[in-house]
Amino acid sequence: MTDCKRVKDHLGRYLDGEAAPGIAREVESHLSSCYSCAAELEELRLLAAAIAERMPVTVPADLWARIECRLEGEGKRVRRPFPGVLRSRTGMALAASIAVVVALGLLSVPVLRDGGSQVQATTVDFRILLDALQADAQDAFDRFLAQYDAKEATPSEAKRYGSTLNFDLPPTLPGGFELQSAYILRFGEAPGVAARYDRGGEFLGAIFHPPVLREDFGTHKDHSCVVGKHRGHKVPVGEWSLVHLTDPSTCHCVLSRLDEFAELPAVMAAVAPGSSTTISNEDHHHHQTP
Repeated sequence: MTDCKRVKDHLGRYLDGEAAPGIAREVESHLSSCYSCAAELEELRLLAAAIAERMPVTVPADLWARIECRLEGEGKRVRRPFPGVLRSRTGMALAASIAVVVALGLLSVPVLRDGGSQVQATTVDFRILLDALQADAQDAFDRFLAQYDAKEATPSEAKRYGSTLNFDLPPTLPGGFELQSAYILRFGEAPGVAARYDRGGEFLGAIFHPPVLREDFGTHKDHSCVVGKHRGHKVPVGEWSLVHLTDPSTCHCVLSRLDEFAELPAVMAAVAPGSSTTISNEDHHHHQTP
């Protein structure tokens, strides 16, 4: 089974453990080599987990009648959602919760928690970092960390916290960069890790987050690049570049002034151990929000 559309049709049952054994094996085989489908499965898993924490969910008895009335007013018909998909208890809760959100018109509104504080559930906002980068790179990095309530941690604590991410924080990077500090932070419901390195006063920053989260670069332009044997993308700001290399579990973001063909590939290999997925330009799950 190599067709992504067919695989994605089975992801709900596969996530709920309801796929037939043969289908499950085919899906697993496809996921091992397809970043796009693996990222979509992880997004479903995170969404199901986030919704499960907010149970129970009550759906109004006349919900679908009200939706049909609204859509019929625009000359459209609505079908009952999720036929035969996500049938487990978690899946039913997920379907019900999404239905409530659609009915209330809240899909474009940030999720709220902790008495009303805003949670960025789907976007990593790099604007505050990129906008202040040329004035003072380290201060810009500090502002980004503060934006996501980062807390300093030891490398081992960061590894435990970001256990679902594929990254490493070696004490010394190729080229002589020394680890100064590590941080744990959160992007919505997803864990993130960051690190600060220094080489004789030259700053290098690293940020790791799940690839299902989208990236907002503001007015800065995103360009494709090649890091070693992998395709990635970068956002150049003057002599600085924020370079992203993505594998199925992690987006590895390195902020530096290193050349992408000279020193950067070795640094990327050090912070993204065992990364073997070559990512094409079309596979990046990121966007620029106007």
